[in-house]
Amino acid sequence: AGVGAEGDKYSRDLAEALRISALETKQDNSKMDRLKQRLEAYTEYELEDVDNSGHCQFDALAHQIAGRFPAEYPPGARYHYRDVRRDVAHWLRQNATYVLENGEQVQNFLDEADGRTWAEFCDNVEDKMRNPQPLWGNHLTLIAAANFYQRPIRVWSTAPGDDWWLQIEPKHMKPTSRIRPFEMAHLYERHYMSVRERKGATGVSARYKTPK
Repeated sequence: AGVGAEGDKYSRDLAEALRISALETKQDNSKMDRLKQRLEAYTEYELEDVDNSGHCQFDALAHQIAGRFPAEYPPGARYHYRDVRRDVAHWLRQNATYVLENGEQVQNFLDEADGRTWAEFCDNVEDKMRNPQPLWGNHLTLIAAANFYQRPIRVWSTAPGDDWWLQIEPKHMKPTSRIRPFEMAHLYERHYMSVRERKGATGVSARYKTPK
């Protein structure tokens, strides 16, 4: 009887896990459709998927460098997410006391889950040990990337409501700067992607369109 009960419990748990997985897939597909619609409406870009093993934010930035700005960031077309992780970690190590717009230092926003100390966090960002479950990129690493590369980063998101895009500016760059930003997409709380020019685009730059 005990074996039968355990079997029933396993079947129920498996069915519940499959149900949750199917629901999450349906939600992700809905978010992806929303993101595609927003990019088509307001930009000349389309989605370009990237690494999905924990390096997605860094790989999306590497795709932007290699695909859109290879001449400005050696080794250009060969830029890899490992290079981006190294660059971002270097900036974070050198700028722990960087002051954010709210007056707080960037190091004050360290989540202990990402590292017990700022130094450990930076090591985890660089991923020197090639962890099979590497630290994901977050808002701090986007701030670091914008400042290291001295280029704005625009993120198109599937976030609900009107709060679905943001742009991170390097500290010493005026918001009105004409420098073209890195363009990324974000499946809210799940996955970062890069974007590339859409075939048949009109040629009107996304930076001159106003999202609503």
